[in-house]
Amino acid sequence: MPSYNFFNRESCDLCGLCLNQCPILGLPIDQAKAEFRKLVNGEETEVLTRCTSCMSCNSFCPNDSHPYELILYRWCERYKKNGLPLAAKFFLPYQYPNFGSLLIEQLPEDEKSAVESWAKLEKREEIFYPGCNMIFLSYLSFSELFENVRIMGSQELCCGEPWYRIGVLEVSEQIAKKLEKQFQSLGVKRMIIPCLAGCNMYRNVYPRFGARFDFEIVPMLDWLWEKIDGGELEIKRRIEKTVTLHDNCQAKPFGDKYFDLSRRILETIGLEVVEMEHNRRKALCCGMAAFAGSHSIDDILNAATRRYREAVDTGADALALYCGGCQWVLSIAKILSQGKLPIFHILELVQMAIGEKPAHRNVERAQKILDMALAEAARVDPKERFWVEKIT
Repeated sequence: MPSYNFFNRESCDLCGLCLNQCPILGLPIDQAKAEFRKLVNGEETEVLTRCTSCMSCNSFCPNDSHPYELILYRWCERYKKNGLPLAAKFFLPYQYPNFGSLLIEQLPEDEKSAVESWAKLEKREEIFYPGCNMIFLSYLSFSELFENVRIMGSQELCCGEPWYRIGVLEVSEQIAKKLEKQFQSLGVKRMIIPCLAGCNMYRNVYPRFGARFDFEIVPMLDWLWEKIDGGELEIKRRIEKTVTLHDNCQAKPFGDKYFDLSRRILETIGLEVVEMEHNRRKALCCGMAAFAGSHSIDDILNAATRRYREAVDTGADALALYCGGCQWVLSIAKILSQGKLPIFHILELVQMAIGEKPAHRNVERAQKILDMALAEAARVDPKERFWVEKIT
């Protein structure tokens, strides 16, 4: 699988900083060097089972060697040999029926109608691409923010990020080619994306697999800030509260840009940001990708609960975030820990600031997803494995 190894061995000096600064491993420098050498040599190492795919290691590499991509490559080797737990199939895109397809069937009628309209594909030069996470939280679109914007997308246009995060790289390549062909047929020239995962996949990851996306990619945070800073959105009320901000893992490939911009938006609408212990480059994963190393659904729930409790410990009035996936995962943690700290997507907070009342259905949506996850875990043999059929 040489074409799937995007780690730059030539620039790596085996300094060990990536594993030393990792917010999960935090290994002493000598141990970090030793474990990373094992990773390079393809030897057994605790890194491959403890890593939560948070991508921080790339941020701390002084030589831009992409150590995270080496971890993905080793997971890819593991997948080729051992496959994935069958229970994972229910949570992965392009595997039907999955939790997403079943969730869409159970959406309230107003959301189901919206999602059905988004799935009607047509040639458009500019679209707002919802991605799976906004499809699952489609109530976020019930706002004047989306007037005169064509939202277009479906599960069949999923960016496929979860496959990459768990290292199933041959499937990532298949999805890259599938999406390249589909977007070429739609004639898209400008695409606004609410999720930085999608932005990273289209802008940085899929070109490594040879896919070309000849359209402008506009992260939603940029789009929102243009509206606020340009005066298109009138801030009718300042929200005089404190929030702690969960930084999405997929912000890390963009440097400080979206760490800074998300905070600027929140402060502009009147919020004071109280930082968690782990923030920005050292932010913990919401829990969604904690499955990647251990292949344990329990680790997803444990990581999510840890992150939610870290937010609670700040004493802030609310937890803010800018990723739909992080919202429903951390809302599951809120349910499991019987927490009181409310969770708001940045879209909901901006909606409040312009005088709207957001639908705010995150807890009930998380409960549905949790119920489906527990039912599937009880149904499937935990020892059974699967390999993915080709995605076209």
